[in-house]
Amino acid sequence: MASRIKLFLVVFILTAIGGGIAAYKHVHLGLPLRAGELPEQWLVEAKITFLSSTEGGKVSARLALPAAAVEEALGQEAGSVGYNYYVEKDQGEYTAIWASEKQTGNQAIYYRVSFAPRRKSGGEPMPHAGGGLPVAVNPGFSGATEAAAKRVIQRAKSVSADPDSLFVGIFQEINAIDASQEVGLLRKRYEEEAGDRSAITTLGIDLLNLAGVPARVAYGVRLEEARGSQQPLRLVEYYDGAYWKVRAPDEPSSTLDPNQFFVWNRGGGALFEVNGDAEASQLGFTVIRTFIPIRDLTDLRDSPLIVSTIFGLPASEQAVFRFVVLIPLGAFVVVVLRNLVGIATLGTFMPVLLALALLEMDLEAGLIMFSVIVGAGLWFRFLLSRLNLLVVPRVAACVVIVTLLMMILSVVSYKLGVDGLQITLFPMIILAWTIERMSLIWEEEGKRSALMQVGGSLVVAVIAFAFMSVPQVKYLAFYFPELLLVLLAFIILIGRYTGYRLSELFRFRDFKEA
Repeated sequence: MASRIKLFLVVFILTAIGGGIAAYKHVHLGLPLRAGELPEQWLVEAKITFLSSTEGGKVSARLALPAAAVEEALGQEAGSVGYNYYVEKDQGEYTAIWASEKQTGNQAIYYRVSFAPRRKSGGEPMPHAGGGLPVAVNPGFSGATEAAAKRVIQRAKSVSADPDSLFVGIFQEINAIDASQEVGLLRKRYEEEAGDRSAITTLGIDLLNLAGVPARVAYGVRLEEARGSQQPLRLVEYYDGAYWKVRAPDEPSSTLDPNQFFVWNRGGGALFEVNGDAEASQLGFTVIRTFIPIRDLTDLRDSPLIVSTIFGLPASEQAVFRFVVLIPLGAFVVVVLRNLVGIATLGTFMPVLLALALLEMDLEAGLIMFSVIVGAGLWFRFLLSRLNLLVVPRVAACVVIVTLLMMILSVVSYKLGVDGLQITLFPMIILAWTIERMSLIWEEEGKRSALMQVGGSLVVAVIAFAFMSVPQVKYLAFYFPELLLVLLAFIILIGRYTGYRLSELFRFRDFKEA
């Protein structure tokens, strides 16, 4: 009786704390409990990282800002600790400046902007801001490269009627796989100097300038959520005689889709600079979807609740937490289906991690991949058993086999034109352990038991995937993580259940009739 009282007391305390914090955030901080009550926002975070090696050294960082964030009053916020921060305006261009004399070690500076899905990308035609007309810059071609560049321009002009069609013609030719000898010569020179994909953009800008069309580099961000940060996207801004226009060099015939691109900086200036006692500086962008505008996050971050500070984390870490908070939900599904329904699985976390991997790829493709890899891996595992290997080398050999199978499956699917197989996101170690565990069960309990358990794991993984894919569930898990305490209370209650499982009721129904 005493243990039961302790159990209900723990459950009550967990439920009261989790539910109370959620109620406080809903009633006093205005965070809705239902997804969709607030309009969806894009949150774009620019993160500058660098190393300051000398203690007390002076460091200053500059970041060009999107004019829309300032002039259109979009949600914006700068994040830094120990830095003096201000925004400088010069001829319509805005620059964020951080300065400090006391920082040492690894440093990180953030600038965030949030906005609702827009009809504008920031790359719309814009009149020339300075005095007079813009002049094309001499790119400095000489010798064989100059002759090659002029021949490329001549071919593009022969099928062009204006700067817009000239832009399309030039970039289509230099992007072509079966490029001409002239383009091959120019690309080789630019790739040797730049060493990356930006060589194509720089080459196209120089060819436009040589053709008499003023052009310069612009920078944008691709509006797609990713697990890691993305590098700034190099765009091309050119003058058509009346307006400056921005286009993507890899999609020259299309204008920028505001649902896919956000132009961060235009005008040809430097995107960011770090001066003083600093080295190894880098800039990365993180894009996430959110329902809370930046200006409404102040109350959440200033609240005394520790769980609310998740919204003050950098966007890159918030993106990781969007997946981390789903793991307890998958574990809860496994507990319910194993302890109450009676579905046998290969361990507890294998179905959860499999469901988490399925969230990042097509469900059918993921199940096909799992079946093919486990089936082929099990066959190789039986071959390894004849070598009488010890456990650790045997599992390591399974990892190697699984890796090779993933590579082969990826190549074959690509050759067949099958998309959706994001191999790198699949739990490779879990697959290797599944093959090892399944082979042992096959040998000790028979193939029927092994197939039942791996089949049960697949069923549980699919159900967990469906549960974790519900938008309302994902919303509550991220914006109200304190409700995980309520989930913990339910898991504790289920953990004390010792009655019949649902499958056992069907299994022993003959005894009831007798």
